[in-house]
Amino acid sequence: MIKEILKEEIIERQFYISDIIKYLNSPIIKVLIWQRRVWKSTILKSIIKYLYTSKIIPLENFFYINKELPIYDHIKNYEDLKDEFQNFLKTTNPWKIFIWIDEVQDIVWWEKFINWYLATYAEKAEIFITWSNSFLLSSELSTYITGRYINFYIYPLSFQEFCEFKNDLESKENFLEYLKYWWLPAIFKMNYSPEVIFSYLNSVYSTIVLKDIIQYNSIKNINFFKDLYKYTLSNIWNIISWKKIKDYLKSQNISLWNDTVLNFLHYWENTFLLNKVYSTNPDTKKYFEIYNKYYAWDLWLRNSLVWFDLKRDMWKLIENYVFLELKRNSYDVKIWRLSSGKEIDFIAEKNWIVKYFQVCYLLWSEETIQREYRSLEEIKDNWEKYVVSMDDIDFWVSKWIKHINILKLNSIL
Repeated sequence: MIKEILKEEIIERQFYISDIIKYLNSPIIKVLIWQRRVWKSTILKSIIKYLYTSKIIPLENFFYINKELPIYDHIKNYEDLKDEFQNFLKTTNPWKIFIWIDEVQDIVWWEKFINWYLATYAEKAEIFITWSNSFLLSSELSTYITGRYINFYIYPLSFQEFCEFKNDLESKENFLEYLKYWWLPAIFKMNYSPEVIFSYLNSVYSTIVLKDIIQYNSIKNINFFKDLYKYTLSNIWNIISWKKIKDYLKSQNISLWNDTVLNFLHYWENTFLLNKVYSTNPDTKKYFEIYNKYYAWDLWLRNSLVWFDLKRDMWKLIENYVFLELKRNSYDVKIWRLSSGKEIDFIAEKNWIVKYFQVCYLLWSEETIQREYRSLEEIKDNWEKYVVSMDDIDFWVSKWIKHINILKLNSIL
C-alpha cells in the first residue's frame, strides 16, 4: 500500500504538513481530527511522501492502515490490529517504526493497541492517527490516551490554500468566488458547474448528518434536528438567545424540552459543524449564558443549506470568515459586550497577546465609520485594534485603531 501512496499525485496542504513535521522524533501521538472530507488522509500521505523522498525514513519502517479501504476490512478490533502489526514485524526489523492508522475510530478498542505499542516499543514510537469527530469526540481522547497526544485540527480550505490550488492570485474576485463553496479540497477535482458542486456538498452533509450524528446519537426527532441547524446557520452573525429559540419553536408549532434543544446544539458543536462563541464583559470577565453567537465551521455547508445570496449575505459571511481565520491561527476567540451596550465582534488571544477586531462589509459612510471605530475607542488598553472590511483603500489610523482589507488579514495574525 505504501508504494501506491508514493505514486499518487497529491495536492499538499503545506500549512498543516509543516506544523505536524515539527513534532517528529517525539513519543507524542499525532492526532489529525475533523469531520469528513477535509483530506486528513491526504495530509497523512503527504507526510509519508515527505519522509520517504527526503530519505529520512525507508519504506520498510511504515506500518499503514486505512480503514476506508476494503483491503483493511478484516481489521475490526484490537486483536486484529495487533496480529497485523506482528505480521509486519516478521518482515522487517526497523530501528524505528512509523505507525499510520487512518479513521482509527472504525477499529474497536484501538486504544488498547496504541497503549500496548507504547509500553512495548516506546523507544521506537512514532504514531499518527486520524479520526472523524462525528464518531469519537476530541474531548474523549484523554480517556483513551491520557497525556500522550497532540491534536491537529484540519480545517476546510483557507482562502490562501484556495488560491494555491487554483494557481492564482489572492484577489477580490477570487475571494468572492471562494466564499460561495470552495472549502472542500475534492471540489478541485470536479466539473466546476454549481449543480455538480452543490450536489456533492449535499451528499457530504447527508453522510455526516444521517450516518454519523443522527445514528451515533440515536436522534428521533430528525426533522427538527435538521431545522434547528438551518435556523442557526441563518443567524451566524446574530445573537442566539433562549428567547429567540423559543420564538422560533413557537413559530414552527414545536414543543420541546430545553434540554433537547441544548443537546441538539451540542451535537452540532461536537462534530465541528457549529462553533459557539461566548460573550464576556471586559470589566467583570464573566460570561453571558444567553448572549452568544454561533458561527459555521464550513461556509460551504451553510451556503448549500440556507438560501444563498452573496450580496445579501456578504457581511455575515465575511464576519464568519474572520472568525475562522482567527481559529485557524490558534486564537482563543470571544465576543466583548461593553458596559455601554456596544459590542466588539472579536477579542482574540494567543500566547498572552490580545487583538481586537470589528468586522464590516464596507466603510461606505461616515456613520458606518464612526460606529465601527467608536466601539474600539472605548477600550483603553494598548493591545492592537483593527477594523476589517472589503474596502480597497486603507482608512486612517484613529487612536491607534487600524483599518485593514480582509485579504491582508493573515499578515497580522
